[in-house]
Amino acid sequence: MTREKKILRLNTRAFDEAWHLQYAYTHLKENWSPAPWKKELMYFIIDWLSDTETITVQTSGSTGTPKKIRVDKKAMKASARMTLDFFDLKPGDKILLCLPVRYIAAKMMVVRAFTGQLDLYCIEPKLYPYSEWTPELHFAAMTPAQAEKLLETEEGTAFLNRIEKLLLGGSGLSLLLEEKLQTLQTKVWHSYGMTETLTHVALRKVNGPDKTTGFQPLPGVSLSQTPNGCLQITAPHIGVFDLETHDVVEFLPDGSFRMLGRTDNVINSGGVKLFPEQIEQKLSTRIQKPFYIGKQPDRLLGERPVLFIESEPWPENSILQLKKQMQEILKKIEIPDNIVFKTKFERTASGKIIR
Repeated sequence: MTREKKILRLNTRAFDEAWHLQYAYTHLKENWSPAPWKKELMYFIIDWLSDTETITVQTSGSTGTPKKIRVDKKAMKASARMTLDFFDLKPGDKILLCLPVRYIAAKMMVVRAFTGQLDLYCIEPKLYPYSEWTPELHFAAMTPAQAEKLLETEEGTAFLNRIEKLLLGGSGLSLLLEEKLQTLQTKVWHSYGMTETLTHVALRKVNGPDKTTGFQPLPGVSLSQTPNGCLQITAPHIGVFDLETHDVVEFLPDGSFRMLGRTDNVINSGGVKLFPEQIEQKLSTRIQKPFYIGKQPDRLLGERPVLFIESEPWPENSILQLKKQMQEILKKIEIPDNIVFKTKFERTASGKIIR
């Protein structure tokens, strides 16, 4: 059987498998020390081009405790092809890698480049992923935090507008960020997915006249709900069958779904289930600092919401103003019983706040 020839276009030039392996091995020699993010990329290229049929990846925790699993390269290619088809990406199209390669989202960008013979531009994965040397791009994937940081500056906003299609994933979008994204020429989607599904299996258009409320499953993906309302995913082409998540969802009439929250975070207050994610969405336009809704025991109701803000303690008049705003936009049972200020939140390696 003839072995498939694997081509990756890197910064406008096409190279075959042998070149990439030589390039990776050369740059990993002991007498040369590439930046850590480049080293991760080189190791993944060697892993991807090896004869093994599987790759080890770290799960995100969407279906349980984070752990390392082996995934099939054929499934990764099938997932890549699904993305290439949806976003109409063709050989030679320019795409941006600005995510850490240790995570599945970045690995899949490299796999998409190999599978679709795309021109991959790689820049350091940081919170402000600005680049002045990249050309206009057909496609890029970022975290919401990266997009938010870029939108804070004129040069960052101009950079985003040089990207034709942008995929945001890894966490939810605040109402404030969604409002800012409406000003971009760039077409923006928000993704739903996880390591076990090799990134996204459903997408929501965020801006433009065709923006949507719910996540629409991609072709070949079937969705259902478990008895406790959690999303269940089947996608045979990527080897996923009846995968139970911890995400509680609401299905909409058109077959799309809306995220309500995670079972891990639910606050049971007087028999009413409160989803912190929904309360956070309502507060996202009123609190500029990083924050989250946690919970504390309550003698009468069992549990009550608590608001944690990453900041030095606010002056009393600012706290009173926020409490007044919360009374205006939240249901009585959703109003946090307490406001706690913390100088710095604990975060995961990917930047997510540890509640």
